[in-house]
Amino acid sequence: MTTYILDTETTGLVEPHMTEAAYSIIDINNGNVEVLQEPRSKRFNPLKEISLGSMAVSHICEEDVMNEPPHTDFRLPNSVEYLIGHNIDYDMGVLKNAGVTHTPKLICTNAMSNHLLPTLESHKLVSLLYHFHRNVARAQAKHAHAAIYDIYFTQLVLGSLIDLANSQGHVITDVESLYTFSQMARIPTHLSFGKFKGEAIADLVTHSDGAGYLKWLLKQDTVDTYLAEACKQALASV
Repeated sequence: MTTYILDTETTGLVEPHMTEAAYSIIDINNGNVEVLQEPRSKRFNPLKEISLGSMAVSHICEEDVMNEPPHTDFRLPNSVEYLIGHNIDYDMGVLKNAGVTHTPKLICTNAMSNHLLPTLESHKLVSLLYHFHRNVARAQAKHAHAAIYDIYFTQLVLGSLIDLANSQGHVITDVESLYTFSQMARIPTHLSFGKFKGEAIADLVTHSDGAGYLKWLLKQDTVDTYLAEACKQALASV
């Protein structure tokens, strides 16, 4: 059983191909993050145009990767049972676009942070780094969106989220219990966007405007599966 923390840099949001992949190998023992292999990274030729927005974020241009191996050369070992990342579903989609067919259990630190800190102003990775590790963020956040640094930042934030979860009465001792918690955390308790941002979903059904908003969300084709489940549970409770 192997656990990766993984991050990718890509060509953009539409059918993204990777320009860089970084990962570390970790384990969770007694609630502590143990790094078994330090972060390492590799760049790839995405075989498609890199958007200007992605260049501005990752600072990877087409001429930087034109002589790198194609993104379809990326391999995810079958021994990887867990994949951890901030918005890891996006990265898994990038891996699938590269031809990866193996799908590990996905652990999303963004979902965990939204569950544990629902009223925090921002749940972006660097925002969480400033929240939990101000001195590290001040010194190193300028390197954000370099995939190898984002692995290091995710390791730090993950450890802090586990500590916070355990302090709130959850029990995370190993990777499997972390996965169980992360799956529960994917069903949001608060809205993270829109006119009711920051409000508890369960409270919205107590007034007609809020209940109407939840019903409207359920009619949207783009609504997240887990948010839809939270809306359905709230509406069914009244």
